[in-house]
Amino acid sequence: MRIGKYKKLLTALLFAVVLYVGLALALQAIGLDNAQAFIEQTGWWAPAIFILLCAVSLILAPLSGSSLFVVGGALFGKELAWLLSWTASIVGCSINFWISRTFGRRVVSRFVGEGNLDELDRFTQQLRGHRDILGMLVIMPLSQDIVSYAVGLTRIPFARFLIALIISAAAIVAAYIYLGTSILEALIQGGE
Repeated sequence: MRIGKYKKLLTALLFAVVLYVGLALALQAIGLDNAQAFIEQTGWWAPAIFILLCAVSLILAPLSGSSLFVVGGALFGKELAWLLSWTASIVGCSINFWISRTFGRRVVSRFVGEGNLDELDRFTQQLRGHRDILGMLVIMPLSQDIVSYAVGLTRIPFARFLIALIISAAAIVAAYIYLGTSILEALIQGGE
């Protein structure tokens, strides 16, 4: 079982490295300045589409919005990308909560994928004993999308979940954008 966990972690790490290098090469080929200029020309459409894409990536839990957050940091600038990504996290995870609360586990399994059901069950069990905001803050960074589905399957009120989500999303998104975007920008500049 331990080997399976390490294999999963190594696969995720390899995927992240390949994704970052691919993004760096794509942005390098296009030119980061050209991509940023295009984003500016679209007006409010680019931020709206970005929020939508990030929210959908959180609703379809096997996907990950983190790479979008990082690209957003490079395209929109870190401060605006943080605000857009934070908004998308709140919207996407709130939708997850309500899908779970309204339709239950059977429907949620379609969104999180069969492979993530064990993880969902583990989070649900942890949450049953921790109805407080601090308890949710501790586990929310582990997998924000899955945790939001799990919270919806408990009796935790939405208001408590929302407070924990607002706080944790601020920190999670900041980490992805400020660290991830810095790495991505270094890769783009390193290849020039």
